Amino acid sequence: MLKKETKFLEELNSPEKKIGLRATAYFTSKDKSVLSKDLKSQLTISLGENFLKDLEQNLKDKMLSPNNLLVKMEFSPLPEKMHREIFPFFKPGSYLKIRDILEGILFCQILREEWGLNQELKILNIQESLSTKEKELLENFREQQIKGLIQTLSDKDPGWAYSALVILARLHTIEESIQTGSPVFLSSFPDNSPIVYKEDSQDAQTLQHFSEETWAIVSLARKKISTLNELTEKEYQIWEDASNRAFEFQEGIQTSIPIRVTSEKLLPQRENKFLIPMYLPESSILKEYLIFARQREKEYHTRLKKLYPFRILFENCTTEILKNAQNSFDQKEINFPGKKIELNFSLSFIPFYASYSVSNNWNNEGEKILLSYRRKKLVELLKQNPNLKTRILESFTFSSSIYKPNKEDHFFPLFTDDVFWGRPLYGTVNLAAGFGTSLIGIFTLPFDKGEKLQKGFQSLFFSLPELVFFNIRKGTFPSVSIKEIPEELFQFQDED
Repeated sequence: MLKKETKFLEELNSPEKKIGLRATAYFTSKDKSVLSKDLKSQLTISLGENFLKDLEQNLKDKMLSPNNLLVKMEFSPLPEKMHREIFPFFKPGSYLKIRDILEGILFCQILREEWGLNQELKILNIQESLSTKEKELLENFREQQIKGLIQTLSDKDPGWAYSALVILARLHTIEESIQTGSPVFLSSFPDNSPIVYKEDSQDAQTLQHFSEETWAIVSLARKKISTLNELTEKEYQIWEDASNRAFEFQEGIQTSIPIRVTSEKLLPQRENKFLIPMYLPESSILKEYLIFARQREKEYHTRLKKLYPFRILFENCTTEILKNAQNSFDQKEINFPGKKIELNFSLSFIPFYASYSVSNNWNNEGEKILLSYRRKKLVELLKQNPNLKTRILESFTFSSSIYKPNKEDHFFPLFTDDVFWGRPLYGTVNLAAGFGTSLIGIFTLPFDKGEKLQKGFQSLFFSLPELVFFNIRKGTFPSVSIKEIPEELFQFQDED
């Protein structure tokens, strides 16, 4: 939120004074919308004849007032005390209220003037047409969205205007989906998404693989949706998100353009900038606002880094999972089931030992071992060819039929996850390979910007634990099809 607040103040300090507003890019004044016209009639019946007009005027009056929220801008103070156990949220200041007002003004204008959907910001899921069940679910979902829009406008809870804009935009794509018989969604990749470029033929093969995988995920989502009695916001968002990612790969491959990627949930937030009449404080005051906002954002991030450091030996992913699980129990209400692990004096920062500690200290229903992809495939392979030659060939990365070297991994000759007593010996070989790669990397430094040297250090780092019987490295398998992944690994697929 602090970044968005700073961005807003940067826009106010710019010569144009145009403000970027979320979900407004999905509409264009160049086209008229029959859907919006019909929707206005429904709002009139439910909320009153002058509701939309009065709402818009009221919002505009708030921004034109000499005593508006901008003139009396409030910045909520950072938390005085920050604890690791409780994430340091803080109360929002004036910015969120101002954003609601500005987005509300645009919503009223878009609906009043019956703006149409921006055809450049929609995607078509051309993989398969809608089934009869999917069409029925979308028709019911459309009615629920209309009711939700009316309720949103009536309640005007924080964030109401953005929600109303998204619902209005989605109603257009839902209507088009029903009319055409093919899924249509809003393009929801952020404008500042990271870009992936194709550099060689291997990249082209990888992109094609990922394209097939993303469409497979869309198929899985649709398969699950088809079993539902009612389509909810959650399932629709998953369908929309998956289709956006699949469509992005498809377009990138077909047109040879860079591909946008993101690890975050895709939500329709594409914005346009608008010049909205408002009473502004003096330029010097706006500048002071911006300076203060930037300083506060920087200070907050600095505090968070100190509060949540990453130390590979004592504060890593494993220790934090254990810590959060143990701290989630309130001793006054529910006693912790078992004995808590003392993480300050424990080897539980190592995943293998953490599992051992949990089994010995926590009350549990038993263990379930889920083999890694390679080990599962190796078991199947050894059942077919139970001989020493197969085991030796599969032990080396360069002769394995299961593993293929890829850009994600550094160089290491031997797998150590399926051996124990021989692990230090294997680790010694891997360590030597890491040294060799690092030495070569010194000479190639001017040509590859240190890539090989970095890979060499990574190889050394992951080889050292193997000398004392610990295995961390499993190898990555980016080309494995989703259909090859064991079904038991999807047992948590219903979780958010």
